[in-house]
Amino acid sequence: MNTPARNDNREKMAALRVRIDEIDRQLVELLNERAEASLEIGRLKAGESGRVYVPEREVMVYSNILSANNGPLPDSSLKAIYDQIMEESRRLQSSSALREG
Repeated sequence: MNTPARNDNREKMAALRVRIDEIDRQLVELLNERAEASLEIGRLKAGESGRVYVPEREVMVYSNILSANNGPLPDSSLKAIYDQIMEESRRLQSSSALREG
């Protein structure tokens, strides 16, 4: 049975899902922008040390994102997301270095 409250909840969920879809598109755009910057760093690294994995830089990245975290995601969840982002960045940089070198 559809009550006014139930219909109101459905409308709110529909609006929130539209907002999530918008945010997802923004995230994809930002992730690709980040990947482009990472690729450029990979090209620059190829001309210098060639080291893709720089642990001290990753520590800085994690410190930066965790200090910016105001929730509701816990730090551990945000770190897990960034673990994947960092892994993909290293992969892109490696493939970039292989193409350049």
